[in-house]
Amino acid sequence: MVVQDFSHIPNECLQEILKHIDENDTKTLYSSLLVNRLWCLNSVSILWKNPFKIQKKEKISYKILLTLLSYYYYNNKDNEGEEEGPIKKSLKELNIYNNKKMSTIFDYPYFIKKLDLTNMLQMIFYLNEDKDINLNNSSIYQIIWNTIIFNSNIETLIINTVDYPKFSKYFKLFFKIPETKKCFSKLKSLTLRLKSQDFLFLSGLIECINDQIKDLELELQSKSTHINSNFIINLINLQKNFESFRYKDNSGILLIYPIILKLKDHSHSIERLFLEQRCNIDVNLFSNFENFSNLQELSFRNFDFGGNHEIFTIIKFPKLKSLSFDWITSRTQQHLAYVSEPMIKFIQNHAVNLEHLSMKVVDVIMRDTFKMISICCSNLKSFSCFTTDQNDMIFIYSIFKNNPHLKSIDLCIMFPIRNSNLSVLAKEIPESINNIAIGYSTLGKVNISIFLRNLKCDKLKSFKFNWQSQKNVDITEMIKEISKDKGWTLKGCELGPAQYQLTYTITWE
Repeated sequence: MVVQDFSHIPNECLQEILKHIDENDTKTLYSSLLVNRLWCLNSVSILWKNPFKIQKKEKISYKILLTLLSYYYYNNKDNEGEEEGPIKKSLKELNIYNNKKMSTIFDYPYFIKKLDLTNMLQMIFYLNEDKDINLNNSSIYQIIWNTIIFNSNIETLIINTVDYPKFSKYFKLFFKIPETKKCFSKLKSLTLRLKSQDFLFLSGLIECINDQIKDLELELQSKSTHINSNFIINLINLQKNFESFRYKDNSGILLIYPIILKLKDHSHSIERLFLEQRCNIDVNLFSNFENFSNLQELSFRNFDFGGNHEIFTIIKFPKLKSLSFDWITSRTQQHLAYVSEPMIKFIQNHAVNLEHLSMKVVDVIMRDTFKMISICCSNLKSFSCFTTDQNDMIFIYSIFKNNPHLKSIDLCIMFPIRNSNLSVLAKEIPESINNIAIGYSTLGKVNISIFLRNLKCDKLKSFKFNWQSQKNVDITEMIKEISKDKGWTLKGCELGPAQYQLTYTITWE
């Protein structure tokens, strides 16, 4: 057997190989660090592309900050007089550095392309709280920030003040530094989850960013009845060619109208559009979507489409591949119990090209809609739905059968699921399915055993369900046994919180 030696392949080939490795696959990336310097350099660039990833609260690591502080220590002259400043003294006392002057191995900040600013601040907070390290100095916030803006070209920026309001006070100072504009000169993606009072803090952000943002995600939460939408409108005005726009508003204030009107300026370039707000949408608003000729993904969530929206029967998006109507109310006055005919017509008009369809429409009878989907759609790769009637399942099974490329299903089932129902469902799921989610209904150990043992899937990758909490019950061993019998390689079982109950997520290789 000949063993190939890939340690000396050209750098261009190595980069082509490594770009297919998930940046979250740290096990593989850390292994490649040890091959040689070239492999190490290319692996470090991936590991440092997004250093401030979301972490589990109980496992938040701030070691990466020590590397940045090390970079600062060796690459900045001390301006605090002949003696070392307090931070450098503290770092030295930690034995992180030798007494001899030596530089860090790589210019680590240079590799940073994705900056989750809120997670970065959270990591600094935990670093300051660590009594063993004892770096309780507020200027560390500024040092880390300066190290990034003077040495990085950020392409993706994420700010979240909804979950972490205590960090809002730092943003105003951060965006006033002139060098921030250069750091964000290549920004392509911006995600903002904000409370309305944070608009004032982030107004300086508009002056720092460029006009080349392709992906914009905005989430607004507020209890105020008066919100100035100028920040959002100005942000949209500044950009030239959006490709993706996501908007979620929990405030109850109807800001979506001026936003959609302003998005008309990007109708030639937008490929992905996701809108979520609890409000009623009138017919005139939909007419603004007519010229979105490049639209490939469209998602409406939490809207009320009450009334006869005939515009739905006219609008056609020739490139549309993904369509979502989630937690939508869509009923005509004449037929209160059924999905409005214009919405059904809209799905029919795009059925041939659709690859992803989600129909979680509430408080209506879905049987005819599912029947239409089973007849018209044959190229679906993923399908999600909400059902309150067991009689819907025959049409859902038809959707499975008529879509040979189906890989993922997400079923929110409101009626009681018996073991016999689970057995039939499992047998009807195609062998090609990789990902399964069953929502709303809670499942216990026996339910899970029956369902998994009756599945015919060749290569199941994930199964997500609501867990029926049972004392002294651990399903891990049962999952291992079933996986072994099925030939699936178990990756992990994770129990996490959901809105009303616990959610289990099982993953396989």
